Amino acid sequence: MTYACGPDILKYDHERDWEAVKRIHFEVGWLEDEDDAKAFELLAPALDGVVFPLSGEAECAVFTAPGAMRYLEDDIDMTAVLAVTTSRVARKLGAAQRLTAHAVADQAEAGSEVASLGMFDQGFYDRLGFGTGAYAHRIAFDPATLKVERRFRVPQRIGKGRWREVHAAMSDRLRGHGGCVLQHPEILRMELESVDKSIGLGYCDGPDGALSHFFFGETKGENGPYHIYAYAYRTTDQLFELLALIKSLGDQVALFTMEEPPEIQMQDLIEAPFRQHRRTEGGTFAARHSTRAYWQARILNLSKCLAKTHLDAEEVRFNLHLTDPIAEHLEGRQWQGVAGDYAVTLGAQSSARRGELPDAPTLTASVGAFTRLWLGVRNASSLTLTDDLRGEPALLAALDRALRLPTPHFGWDF
Repeated sequence: MTYACGPDILKYDHERDWEAVKRIHFEVGWLEDEDDAKAFELLAPALDGVVFPLSGEAECAVFTAPGAMRYLEDDIDMTAVLAVTTSRVARKLGAAQRLTAHAVADQAEAGSEVASLGMFDQGFYDRLGFGTGAYAHRIAFDPATLKVERRFRVPQRIGKGRWREVHAAMSDRLRGHGGCVLQHPEILRMELESVDKSIGLGYCDGPDGALSHFFFGETKGENGPYHIYAYAYRTTDQLFELLALIKSLGDQVALFTMEEPPEIQMQDLIEAPFRQHRRTEGGTFAARHSTRAYWQARILNLSKCLAKTHLDAEEVRFNLHLTDPIAEHLEGRQWQGVAGDYAVTLGAQSSARRGELPDAPTLTASVGAFTRLWLGVRNASSLTLTDDLRGEPALLAALDRALRLPTPHFGWDF
């Protein structure tokens, strides 16, 4: 057996652990049938995983995958926490928190600079230093009401077997601040295979005929609703061709749902959106707009993250006293989180080094709150009201001015 840290945390071994991990995923409802299990089994060997055994069998499992997150014009090396599952017999033992902490530590020690995840609810992962991300907008609309007046070409069908092309298109898509990419194509293979009745349409305008823009989703019945799980484009012109294509389906399909693209406000493109909402409210095809913050992130290496932070703003220098709760779960590990005292500069060339700047103001923050500030989820003054961040008013005002960033948008649900 290979130990991650101590005899109660093991590196995932597919041959040894797969059946137990599959059972856990069925118990928590993440797998519903054997087809789902087959799709997951295609992915699991490609991932980094750790398990918590009881009586010789895994009862909690955490899987991570490498990727990247766009920060303005630079990419930050990212670890995505894809799955944290605990069986019915291992609840309330602290296994999920401890296992997640060690999985994150493994990736931090391997060089990852930030970690991110999709949360089941807010609060649990805060205890490991994760801070809540920005709101994402989910739009449900009648495609016939789209105000997109442009021509579109005959599309290609994008079936499940084209998962490698879908991954390449997602990786090469137009990405703004916060845009994420996951390295393993098998992740999308699993996502596509898990869809029962699918729709995939797109165009191959990339180099050598590569898939350039597409959408892939799930259908229901003759009239929908249709739900778009993934979409990608390299230019905004390609985005509008996809929207025109979706509109063309409106003579049959009564409702599409999708996450709003970061470049536009979908409400601008829907005919009489409030009237549509009133007219359909409470029905199967209700037009609506919902907002939620479903992802969290945390810094794993402050110095490396700030070295990739280039702001078009007046330089701000301050001392940072950073706390990090993850260390409570990492006895015996080399990486103990990022807690400590730092001398920080934010500007065109940002930096963070251990130590202190004489006569500079001090910001006190948890790593989760500082990650939210650094990403531009909320400004410093706002975070003092609802999160663990404190500083002198003049410093907070300077940080508000310096970190005027676009809203971070993942663009990849995981």
